[in-house]
Amino acid sequence: MFSSPPLAERHVNRLRLSAGTLVLAALAASCTHDARRLAGPTRGPTFSSIASSSQGSLWTDADDYVVEYAGSGAQLAAAVTAAGGHLVRIHPEIGVATVDQLTADGATRLASAAAVRSVTRDVLMQLVPPVEQAGFQLAGDPGVADASPATTLDPSQAIRFAQWQWNMRAIHADQAWPTGIQGQGARVAILDTGIDDTHPELTGCVDRTLSTAFVPNQNTTGGFPAWGDDNLHGTWVASQICTNAFVIASIAPQARLIAVKVLSRTGGGTFAGIIAGVVYAANVGVNVINMSLGAYIPRNVGRLGRLNALLAKVDNYAASKGALVVAAAGNDGVNLDSDRESIEIPAQSGSTMGISATGPIGQTNFDQLAVYSNFGRSAVSVAAPGGGVRPDGSLASVLDLVSGACSRQTLDPRFAGCRSGIGYVFAAGTSGATPHAAGVAALVSSRFGNALTSGQLRTRLEQSADDLGKPGVDLFYSHGRINAFRAVTQ
Repeated sequence: MFSSPPLAERHVNRLRLSAGTLVLAALAASCTHDARRLAGPTRGPTFSSIASSSQGSLWTDADDYVVEYAGSGAQLAAAVTAAGGHLVRIHPEIGVATVDQLTADGATRLASAAAVRSVTRDVLMQLVPPVEQAGFQLAGDPGVADASPATTLDPSQAIRFAQWQWNMRAIHADQAWPTGIQGQGARVAILDTGIDDTHPELTGCVDRTLSTAFVPNQNTTGGFPAWGDDNLHGTWVASQICTNAFVIASIAPQARLIAVKVLSRTGGGTFAGIIAGVVYAANVGVNVINMSLGAYIPRNVGRLGRLNALLAKVDNYAASKGALVVAAAGNDGVNLDSDRESIEIPAQSGSTMGISATGPIGQTNFDQLAVYSNFGRSAVSVAAPGGGVRPDGSLASVLDLVSGACSRQTLDPRFAGCRSGIGYVFAAGTSGATPHAAGVAALVSSRFGNALTSGQLRTRLEQSADDLGKPGVDLFYSHGRINAFRAVTQ
């Protein structure tokens, strides 16, 4: 079936909100690596201002088509050629391919081929807020002058662990590290804007051989890899899972990350790109796939519904290969159980594990559900720290946010400090909650020799979570807020 876009879909459309970052601020500290010094026990970062972003998800026509087929790859290739198109990539594992250079008539001809089930025009979506529109502010931290890596046996020795990282303590990661289970052998794919592994916090965390890009890194200076992070979102996400504990600790410092760049420098991506990224990650044998991205789209309406069905298909394929897929539940502040008109993708696609966010306001009540976080038993599996803001979106304290590494490859001129030193960002969003769950999953996977199925990993995360709210699986926390220590010991 050929899916022609309705007239209303032919222009840029605004969806309700992306699952990306709500609030960010950055600090850059020029550091060398031979010493560690604190300016004082109570000094923290200073910021000139903090700006919030409620950037909505945007989508428009992409240049490619997503094709579902039932015949052989050779049959599909012949049909694409006959229709005047170009076969970009093919995923025989799930019977899905990406095709471009099709005219409308060519798409209709391709849809009529015997080997083809459907031809759907892809869409380009805003899946995380673009750096240019997020209103980030850059400031220096006088409390950090020089840094050297903490021993991975004790990540809590990172120099800003005590002051910044309420999130690690909230999930009892500091109790899990002394068990010796720190993610050894576990592999986590980060489908995002890329990862900057030239940042000293991330050097050695990333498997450079397996990392790949379906969207190229636009920062062509310095010999950066195609999967590098020309935005900064992916690097912040990745550093929740693995760091060298220079300044910040991470949940699973001995896990290995695989960068799968599916988003551009502006945070845009397509269904075809996400599908390709998930298939790739599953095929290289990762244990966990982290997607701190998403969009709130009409449910089962037109081509968006058809594309989501294919996204669900690929997420289920990843699960069949043993990869637990975790995704941001979204920042719309809505009950996904009661919304029958819309769906958060990919959190509600297939067997994906949706993650909601918790966060303090004024450094109190660390386990309260963040005001922006989506929720609902049917959509969310567990909650995790994502950072707290007031109901009006303002900050009580920057320390209520989640800290992470800032990409040295970012192309935003306001973050030039990140390119010249060791930079860090603070942010809030379900984007930040998701890698906390992925990190704990990496710990659990490591504990069991990285041999658990995706279902077993999910069950252990759910059963080891701290039951918050009403007893049992409730509307706001679902199975509860993740607990790293219980996950690796019970």
